[in-house]
Amino acid sequence: MIAGIRLHIEIGGNVIERCPRLEILSVRHRPLDTARVHVPDPEGEAGDLFTYGDPVRIEYGYRGGESAVWQGTLRALERVSRDQVCLTADSLALPLASAFITECYTDDSSLSIARHILGHAGLPLGRVDIPDEIIPRLPVSTLPIWQAVLQLLHSLQRAYGHDMRRTALWLGADGLNLGDFDEPGDVPVIATGENLIRHLPAHAKGGLHQVETALLPGLSHSRLFHLIDSRLFVDQELRVLHAKHSITPESVRTYIKYGMED
Repeated sequence: MIAGIRLHIEIGGNVIERCPRLEILSVRHRPLDTARVHVPDPEGEAGDLFTYGDPVRIEYGYRGGESAVWQGTLRALERVSRDQVCLTADSLALPLASAFITECYTDDSSLSIARHILGHAGLPLGRVDIPDEIIPRLPVSTLPIWQAVLQLLHSLQRAYGHDMRRTALWLGADGLNLGDFDEPGDVPVIATGENLIRHLPAHAKGGLHQVETALLPGLSHSRLFHLIDSRLFVDQELRVLHAKHSITPESVRTYIKYGMED
């Protein structure tokens, strides 16, 4: 067992005493972060203890040191072995996928349309930074919020030639963000001889490079990190496109992917 790790999980009023595996996944250009909590269930009682929609709160990190809190809503329960179930939860950005919008915008600015669409989520609005163009007509027919935003971005690309590939929608610390910019926060340093465990460059052109490091609680996609790899002569600040935190009794890791955004 690894000592010094703090892990406290509450689901629907139940405190999870044992968790053989926890994964928290955050990916840029996906509307929702997710968490997967493995729970021992040899008696088959999980179905009675947990209910779809239960609130989920996960505090993870180091005892007496850096920690982070992840919150969301229980989405699914899956039996993964004879005596273990996996509970999957969606993040607090769930309204981006669960709230639907039907509107028809005419001769309105793209910034106004984006803010109006995002307003249907009922979440705080952070930074919206996209090209401001007049959209002659944009019908939105019963689409989830994230897909309605994607339709707007496609219109900006097709009609005005803007390259929107790096523009993302996510729920950050200050609210819903939309644009090609980074989530504010500390910039962790991952360096050879310190906390860099593995750095795997992409094999194919345009693929994502991978970094394995010690647990970095709270690191999410769209944050910056500073990678120093003396073996590959890399010393650069990079944007996290994919972050996975994995905690097991034998291993505590953060896995990062970076590279080109399609």
